Amino acid sequence: MYKKQTYITGEERENCKRVTDAFVDLFENEDLIVLDAGRFGFIKLQYFKFPFGFDTILAFYDCKSLFDDLWKEWLYTQLLNYAADTPMEEMDFPDILKCLPKDTRKKLLGKRLLFAEKTGIENLLEKNSPDLWSEEYMKTWSQDWEHFDWAQVRAKLRSAEEKDQEGGTIDKADIGISLDELKEYFEWLHDTQPEFYSATILEMALKNAGILPQKAYPPENAQKHTSDLS
Repeated sequence: MYKKQTYITGEERENCKRVTDAFVDLFENEDLIVLDAGRFGFIKLQYFKFPFGFDTILAFYDCKSLFDDLWKEWLYTQLLNYAADTPMEEMDFPDILKCLPKDTRKKLLGKRLLFAEKTGIENLLEKNSPDLWSEEYMKTWSQDWEHFDWAQVRAKLRSAEEKDQEGGTIDKADIGISLDELKEYFEWLHDTQPEFYSATILEMALKNAGILPQKAYPPENAQKHTSDLS
């Protein structure tokens, strides 16, 4: 006899109900709904187009995943409201958040904890990975390190090396990046891409020891990160 499979535990099903109840106002104002599909988990339906139905259908089997998704939906909605009829309309969500006053940003991000407390679920916010929407990750950097032009730094480094070989004095400005900026770059790398930060530090240590390391990054990232400081 065919045995019906259950994809969500009874405890997670009850917790998912608590999460949907916490975000009930979101469903009233946005084009989405979350339904209890019994043994199949909870189903999020979004972007309804009559008469064809919903464009997006997502299934959730645990309360943490559901909470994270609905929290982002709520935050995106708030950010779109703030960006309406302003130059921020063309920005990505993280950039919109960075442009908001600090008090406004803190108030918005603080809502995450309030929503979690509303569910009554213990340890709901515990994660293995950091929350990229937290105040900690909304730092304002002096440079756009994601798209920083390292080519001009390498060119100045080559000129500085030639100047040093000729017995000239090298000024900090000659290398195209200050020590404080370099420190900030490593801080940015540590915060946003910790695995690449660790691999970069290891590779630099190996090079200083005279050891030629194997490639520490996937091919698409090797050129970006290893060449940054070469």
